[in-house]
Amino acid sequence: MKDLKLAGLKAERSAIEVNGVTIGGKEIILIGGPCAVESSIQMRQSAETVKKAGGKILRGGVFKPRTSPYSFQGLGREGLNYLVQAAREQDLLCVTEAIDVASLKLVAEQIDIIQIGARNMQNFELLKMAGKINKPIILKRGLSATIEEWLLAAEYILSSGNPHVILCERGIRTYEPSTRNTLDLSAVGVAKELSHLPVIVDPSHAAGRRDLISSLSKAAIASGADGLLIEMHPNPAEAVSDGPQSLHPEQFVQLAGELGVVAEAVNRVFACRQKNKEETLESLRNEIDDIDQTIIEGLAARMQIVSKVADKKRLDRVKDNTREKEVIQRLTSLGDELKLPPELVKKIYPIIFEVAVQSQIKRKLVREKEIDCSLVSR
Repeated sequence: MKDLKLAGLKAERSAIEVNGVTIGGKEIILIGGPCAVESSIQMRQSAETVKKAGGKILRGGVFKPRTSPYSFQGLGREGLNYLVQAAREQDLLCVTEAIDVASLKLVAEQIDIIQIGARNMQNFELLKMAGKINKPIILKRGLSATIEEWLLAAEYILSSGNPHVILCERGIRTYEPSTRNTLDLSAVGVAKELSHLPVIVDPSHAAGRRDLISSLSKAAIASGADGLLIEMHPNPAEAVSDGPQSLHPEQFVQLAGELGVVAEAVNRVFACRQKNKEETLESLRNEIDDIDQTIIEGLAARMQIVSKVADKKRLDRVKDNTREKEVIQRLTSLGDELKLPPELVKKIYPIIFEVAVQSQIKRKLVREKEIDCSLVSR
């Protein structure tokens, strides 16, 4: 470890402050959001959940380095705008991943914290460029990287002039197939013994399954982590990336409410906004109003897509009973998982489908009339 000239342990631990949020202090910092940015509505809903849970930073991938070239690669600049806008509306910081020099320059203009992913941990040219910008960098541990290699990667950023590096343990590849990766919580303690840099943990990529996120998150805090990076999606079943490891919003908020006890046990603090806020009739009604607005916005977005679907159908095949049954069955199961009465889904969605069908028929008739008029005019 002789080459850890800047990342090596010092008399005082580093705490990285970003617009009033300190990573590496006494408070445990919660970072949450979807793996990939998909839409403005999705990001607004995610930001609202992160804020409600007491999180300080919204995450979302706009550039996605994927194992398969056919997997979703991200929305790029469009997704970046969705992420930044949603974070600002909720007074949150935002973090996203840079995958190369071009994306690094783009996100550096708008993002509060930049992530260097596991696949790029030893992309030394990218690390050097990250060292030349004045933004905090979350450096994820590589898929099979040793702790020494991880810290030396941080040294590249530090030696290039950027002192604001946050280490992130996200699980390493082992022979164990029951989880996506193996979360190496011993690395948190070892990294803190060898380095002064803050260390956070990403239990989502380690587990690859949502049922383990809660216990791994609590274990991470107990092991000395300074923060958590957790994937959460408004509707994991519809996520274009990493849905099985993403928490539902209700699960995310519930987990946040349980973290304070663990933090207190290791002389740390986690302030769950939901617990600290006194619930009154007015505040609860305001929450309902916010949710109702989100529902209406979601329905409006759905109807826009319905109009596009109409162009792909024949007039005599607009109504698809098989598709309707499949959707209701899937949403009923999802509602049951979220403690939602199944009869609510079964009453609401037939109405939504009927309105959608009538809208599509009307659109098809208008289009056919336009075509007929066009042919007559010729």
